[in-house]
Amino acid sequence: MKKTPSLLILFPLLFLMWGCDPWGMGLPDQIIAQVNEERIPVEEFDREFKELILEPGKEEKGTEIRHLRQVTLDQVIERKILVQEARRLGVKVSPKELDRAIFEIKMDYPGEGFGEKLGLKGLTLEQWKVRLEEKLLAEKVIRSASQYQEKIDEKEVRQYYEDHPSSFQISQKVRARQIVVADGEEAIQILKRLKKGENFEKLAMEKSLGPEKVQGGDLGYFSPGEKPTEFDHVFHLEVGAISEVIKSLYGYHIFKLEEKTPSRQIPFEEAKAGILEELQRKKGEEHYQKWVKALKGKAKIRINKKWLRS
Repeated sequence: MKKTPSLLILFPLLFLMWGCDPWGMGLPDQIIAQVNEERIPVEEFDREFKELILEPGKEEKGTEIRHLRQVTLDQVIERKILVQEARRLGVKVSPKELDRAIFEIKMDYPGEGFGEKLGLKGLTLEQWKVRLEEKLLAEKVIRSASQYQEKIDEKEVRQYYEDHPSSFQISQKVRARQIVVADGEEAIQILKRLKKGENFEKLAMEKSLGPEKVQGGDLGYFSPGEKPTEFDHVFHLEVGAISEVIKSLYGYHIFKLEEKTPSRQIPFEEAKAGILEELQRKKGEEHYQKWVKALKGKAKIRINKKWLRS
């Protein structure tokens, strides 16, 4: 394979971020990297790389391949660090948890589909189980590290509410019915019948071309901008009123406004629980990022220089 200068530049930059020795002096040819005391065989990396490039939409040549090699090795190294920390903390995946995860994954592959997928990726069932267990361990330790345990002061919750007023604004909503037909003259005749007092729901079921005709033309609830522009005429009607004939790309419409709910600001007390949940999520993510950065900083990582140059 031809040496690519850009690849040689990208990899050292990537792995220096881990606080590692990117050249891995002295690593055997069959070892692609070492994370603390754990060595990662080239064979293991190749399996994961093959799995990644087999995903739909992935390119398999040129710059994209080089980028995917980076991404794959980065993912493998991070997972190894997380799994090592999980084991240090005594976190375990029970046989029952592993079996349940295997069952759920197999449900997506009826018949012999699951075995065929493993074969395409060059994996045996046991190799796949080892990888799955590592992923479950990593997920467990990530969930634990992402939990924000400290109490969030109500003052901070209120400040968030005041700083994000648009997030707590409920738009105006209406519930309307429609009759839509393909011919303008037919629409005019239907409107005349409606103005004489004929039932809108009955005429919608008889004449309308829209799928909602079976519900008497009921469009349900919607806010401004959620439907084509022509539907916005509904917001100017009084409850119970019927529109004139309105032309659109879909045909000729007649609307009837059934209900109208004005826009409103959600009160603080009503929004409080949701804000608290959002702040806990954000602070948990910040806590996790700091935690994993510290783990990476302490990890001793070596990368096979021959592999980098290939």
